Amino acid sequence: MPDTLTTPVFIPQTVTPPEKPLSLVRGLLQMIANPLYVWPQAMYENHYHGARWLGRTFHYFRKPEHMKAMFLDHADVFRKSPFQRKLVGPALGDGLLTSEGEHWKFQRRAASPAFRIDALRALVPAFSSSAEATVERMKASSSRKPIDVMGEMQHATLDVIVETILGGADPNFGYDAMSTSVEDYMQTMGKPDMLDMFGAPPWLPRPWGGKGRRAAAGLKQSAVNAIERRRASGADRKDLLGLLLAARDPETGRGLSDDELRDNVVTFIGAGHETTALTLTFSLYLIANTPEVQDRLLREVLEVCGDKPIDAAMIDAMPYHEQVIKEAMRLYPPVAIIDRIATTDIDLGDAQIKKGDLAFALIYIMHRHKKLWDNPELFDPDRFSEARARAIPRFQYMPFGAGPRICIGMKFAYMEAVAILATLVRALRFLPNPAHTVEPNIRITLRPERGMPLFVEPR
Repeated sequence: MPDTLTTPVFIPQTVTPPEKPLSLVRGLLQMIANPLYVWPQAMYENHYHGARWLGRTFHYFRKPEHMKAMFLDHADVFRKSPFQRKLVGPALGDGLLTSEGEHWKFQRRAASPAFRIDALRALVPAFSSSAEATVERMKASSSRKPIDVMGEMQHATLDVIVETILGGADPNFGYDAMSTSVEDYMQTMGKPDMLDMFGAPPWLPRPWGGKGRRAAAGLKQSAVNAIERRRASGADRKDLLGLLLAARDPETGRGLSDDELRDNVVTFIGAGHETTALTLTFSLYLIANTPEVQDRLLREVLEVCGDKPIDAAMIDAMPYHEQVIKEAMRLYPPVAIIDRIATTDIDLGDAQIKKGDLAFALIYIMHRHKKLWDNPELFDPDRFSEARARAIPRFQYMPFGAGPRICIGMKFAYMEAVAILATLVRALRFLPNPAHTVEPNIRITLRPERGMPLFVEPR
């Protein structure tokens, strides 16, 4: 292994795809264990293939033209699939991430004011405060033993969500309880189920999912309790919960129902907390192994911020931090695969889609595709410099999805990640852990198996 402390070129660890397609039985077992090991090397070199299995046709997309067709041009044809609803529906109900049609449009219109740039800029002090608390925890823990930065990033982003959605400390959203609930759900409900893959009916008992179902019920009840406490308090806070409670559809004047409020609070807690934590986790792994990148981040934050808390104007003035975040999400997109079901026949030229076919947008593979990127396995934040980023086709880079349903919290996530990364780098130096093997796995989101232990030193 090269000395990553001095070598300027760093190829981060990931899975090694099989050279040839797996047999049916091996493929099924591996899909449950880790889907990344199912996709053969050829999928990183060609753009499309279809497969027929158990009477259904599956289409696997990994080129920008197909993504544009799926998420923009024909978004009305490609709807949420039963697999996706099975994975996230028990926790997220019928909120923004899972709803369809007019119901989704209403919720999107009603929630949009909470994610306007002026509302988000007002939240930056909460990002900085959480990051400073994380620095103090990590300083207290730093020793000769590595620190699991994944756990620390989950703690930091949950603190942000509690502050920005719920307006501060809430007895139902302590880190230990929430992290346990999220972990229980991810490890039980967040992976393919053999019965689902064989088309078993949803009413068939699945005893192994009990822990995940209990976790989902607990998350929903915590959200209900938070909403009821806010209403009882009469407080008029301008956090995300306050904005959601006050939200009205500009076309009809209708507000969110209690169930819609609950489902969206759980959606923002689950999706916002988990995805940003993973982005920061992989970012810290990458910069720990590229000291020249870490030093460049340090120079930028010291030039722009000095020793002051990060504010919204400073975030705008730190483009290299955003480049690192974007490159981390290219290599390790938190949402690595998005699936849809076709509601009618459609001709995409090199793909003939029939009603009922399943389509899979393989984001992870597209982000590492040999025909789309120069040296795709290489960590290179300058891919996203202003000059080079202009040459990247819109639908070639999709960490937040695309089209009308692009993640409503995208700007929130970028601002939060930059504020936290800058605060951490200014106070701490991150060093590699050669004893740890990084192995990403899909459990709804793309997560590193066994966490991310790194060595951390106070500056």
